[in-house]
Amino acid sequence: MSTLESIFWHIIGYAAMPAIFVFGFIAVAAGALWILSLGPDRDA
Repeated sequence: MSTLESIFWHIIGYAAMPAIFVFGFIAVAAGALWILSLGPDRDA
């Protein structure tokens, strides 16, 4: 594997875990808001 390929795969590898956490957080937050929006609105 060339040096350029090695650098490329190291960048991909180190960027994968934070990206999974960030996109996972966004997906869970969006899902929770959608589920909460299905319930009755309480304007008390």
